[in-house]
Amino acid sequence: MQPSSTPDSSATGELIASFRHGKGFLIFSLILGVVLLALAGFVLYLGTILPPGNEGPIGVTTSRGMTINFSSGQSLINLTSGFLAILGLCVFGLYGWHKKLRSTAYDVYEHGIARINQGQRDYTPFIEIQDLYLFSSGQTVMTGLITNLAYRRTAAEPFHRVIESLKGFQKFQQLVRELHVRARMPGVLSVLESGGAVTFNCISSGQVWGKRMSGNFLKITTAPILVSAQCLEYQGRKVPMSSLRSVDLNAWSEKVVIKGDSGQPVLSTIATGILSHDLFLHTLDTVLTAQTQTRELA
Repeated sequence: MQPSSTPDSSATGELIASFRHGKGFLIFSLILGVVLLALAGFVLYLGTILPPGNEGPIGVTTSRGMTINFSSGQSLINLTSGFLAILGLCVFGLYGWHKKLRSTAYDVYEHGIARINQGQRDYTPFIEIQDLYLFSSGQTVMTGLITNLAYRRTAAEPFHRVIESLKGFQKFQQLVRELHVRARMPGVLSVLESGGAVTFNCISSGQVWGKRMSGNFLKITTAPILVSAQCLEYQGRKVPMSSLRSVDLNAWSEKVVIKGDSGQPVLSTIATGILSHDLFLHTLDTVLTAQTQTRELA
């Protein structure tokens, strides 16, 4: 199904908030690139006004005492100018890349998200989002702080990625997570009550850590977790829901650990490795609460 470009208000609900990317970094990188290229040109100009008698070899001593020799003062000037020009071009390349990343704006409605890019609006209802992927990247990668949110309807379509440069990103991701759970829970409960199973996609803890270091964050390999009122199935292992006793969330290790009646872990993985993990945890909590009430009545 293709996203709706012009959803009506009865389908989207009320507009809750709009989010746009800041322009500060783009302006700074553009100015820096211009300054570096201007410096490269100025240094090259200095080479044309060198006084006579500076054609011989020269040496430059670094702060650590290492001496670098150049065949002439002109070669040093050319090298310096070239280095500044390369830095300037790299900054312009960075500017172009980030301009593309930051070109999309988002409107969050009661029932979905609208992506606005170059005048095109693509609306995705929360109820259709199967995978809500939260992950870390950048300087805070080792802390596990969520700096990226990506979503997709199914594994057959690409992720739509939202990065931390979005103004109010933390509010955005918290809002989307809450509205996604609210939209999907009724359907999940209906499936469970009818005896069916709900599928959640999961990536291994090794992939979670690996993707924090890799630039190809959205290329992931998933394994299904099946949740029904009767059992939890993961990697070929079926565990009766009646044997599950607790779901522990450890903020320090970032792990979610599901334990059986023996106290041994049935599933232990980094929480954000479970796509749509808020919905997963709410689903488990509902099933375990029902199991507890059944045991108490018995």
